[in-house]
Amino acid sequence: MMKLLLAALAAVPLGLGVPAPAPRAPVVGCEALSRVELPGVRIASAAPETVRDNEFCAVHGSFTPGTTFTIKMPTSGWTGQYVQQGCSGLCGSVPELDVPPLGYSCTAALAGKLALAATDSGHRGTDTQPATWGADPRRRVEFGLTSEHKLAGVATAVLRAYYGRGPAHRYFDGCSTGGRQGLTLAQRYPADFDGILAGAPVTNLALLSGVFNPWLVRHNTAADGGQILSAEKLPALHAAVASACGEVINDPRQCGFRPASLRCPSGADRPTCLTGAQVAAVQAFYRGPVDRAGRSLFNGGVPYGSELTWTWFIGPAGTRPAATDAAVIALNYLRYLAYPVNPPPTYSLDDVRFDRATVDRLSVVGDALYRADDPDLAAFRARGGKLILYHGWADGVIPPWSTIDYYRAVERRAGGFTRAQSFSRLYLIPAGYHCLFGPDLHRVTEIGVPELLTPLMDWVESGVAPGELEVPTVTATKPPELVRYLTVQPFDALAPVPPAGRH
Repeated sequence: MMKLLLAALAAVPLGLGVPAPAPRAPVVGCEALSRVELPGVRIASAAPETVRDNEFCAVHGSFTPGTTFTIKMPTSGWTGQYVQQGCSGLCGSVPELDVPPLGYSCTAALAGKLALAATDSGHRGTDTQPATWGADPRRRVEFGLTSEHKLAGVATAVLRAYYGRGPAHRYFDGCSTGGRQGLTLAQRYPADFDGILAGAPVTNLALLSGVFNPWLVRHNTAADGGQILSAEKLPALHAAVASACGEVINDPRQCGFRPASLRCPSGADRPTCLTGAQVAAVQAFYRGPVDRAGRSLFNGGVPYGSELTWTWFIGPAGTRPAATDAAVIALNYLRYLAYPVNPPPTYSLDDVRFDRATVDRLSVVGDALYRADDPDLAAFRARGGKLILYHGWADGVIPPWSTIDYYRAVERRAGGFTRAQSFSRLYLIPAGYHCLFGPDLHRVTEIGVPELLTPLMDWVESGVAPGELEVPTVTATKPPELVRYLTVQPFDALAPVPPAGRH
C-alpha cells in the first residue's frame, strides 16, 4: 500500500505557488521510511538525528547512477519550507546539512523548522583526488546537469511519505559550484524551485578551470619552475591597493591602482615591494586571460581588493605553482572532465594555449554540460520563481565580472533593469571574499555575512521584494556595539561603468 501511494504522489508535478499550510507533525515513524520503495532510489537508512539541539529524521540513500543524498526533516513544527543545498568545487561528498550557508540568522533555519537536503552530485572524492569518475559519461551529466533536479523529485516523495504532504515552498541555496547548480535549475528546470539563491556562480566552468586558473598559475611560474610572487608579499600589495582605493572598495572598477607604484628599487627585493617580474605577474593577474593579440578569453582578471585571497593560486615561499589549489583543480578538470576524449596522463598546465582554438575545444563539452549562463529565464519567471544572485567584489577565486556580465544579459532579455527586478536581484558585496567567507585577520575591517534566505522566502511567500541590504562590518579595534553597516543596493548591470580613479 505504501509503495502504491508513493508512486501516485511522486507522479504529481512539482508546481509552485502552493499556499503554506500550518506546521504539521509526521504521519509515519522515521524508521518506517527505510522501507519506502521509489523507482531508481535506494534508502540506506532513516533514523532520528539531533542538529544544534533540533530533532530531525535523517534519511540517507542514493539514486541512479549512484548519487548519494541526505534529507533531514524536522520531527515537529515543519513549516512546509524545503531548502536544497548545493555543493562546492568538483563536489564528491554530501554537504553538511546544518543551517544553510546564507541562512545563518534565518529564524526558521535556526529553530530547525526547515526540511533540508543535498547530494554528492553523482560521485565520491575530493578536488585534489583524480576525477576518474569522469570516464563515465553518466556521472559527467549528473555532475553538470541532473543531480539537483533528481533530488528535488526524490525529496518531494520522501516528504510526502513522512508528513502526508509535499513541500509548500521549495528553495535552492548554493554558492560557487552550488551557484552554478542554482542557475542551471532556473534555466533548465524552471518548475523545480520557487526561489533560488545563487552565490558567486560558476557560469562557465570550462573557461574558469580550463583558461582562467591556468593563466594565473602560468603567469606566476618562473623559468626555474618556482613562483614569481609568493604569499609573503600579498599583505603589502593589499595595503597598497587599500591606500589607493580604500580599505572597503565599493566598486573595484573605480580603483586606479598601478602595480608599478610598488616597484622595488633597482636590485632590491623586499617584502614591502615588487620586483619587475612580480609587477608584470600582478598586472597579468588583474588583466586576466588574453590571446597574443590582447583579446580577452575570459571575463577579466582578479579584482582590486582581492589580494589576500590570492592564496588560491599563490603559496608561501618554496611552493611550486603546480601545487596550489587553483592548479590542482584546473588540471583535474582538464585531464578528466573537459574533453570528449581525455588527454594523455602526461598532460600539464604547460600544455594549455591561450587562444581562441583552446576556447572552442573546451566549449564542446563545457557548453553542453557545465555552462549556466543562459539569460532566458522566462519560464522560471512565468511560474513565479524568484532569483537572488550575490557576489563579493573582492572574490579572487571566481571574480565578479562573469556574474555582472550574466546579469547584464538577463536584464537585456527581460526588457531592462526594472522588468528584471520583478523576479531577480543581484547584490555585489564590497570587500566580500569568495562566497562571503571570512573574516581575514590581515584586514582591519571585516565584512560580515548578510542573511539572504529570509528575504528570498518573504519575496516568494508574501510578495515582499528585497531592497537594500545592511551588511555588517566588524572592526577589530571597536566593540560590537559600534559595528557599522554597509548599505548595498540591488545592482543594475546595465548602468554605465564609473570611471577609475588614479593612484
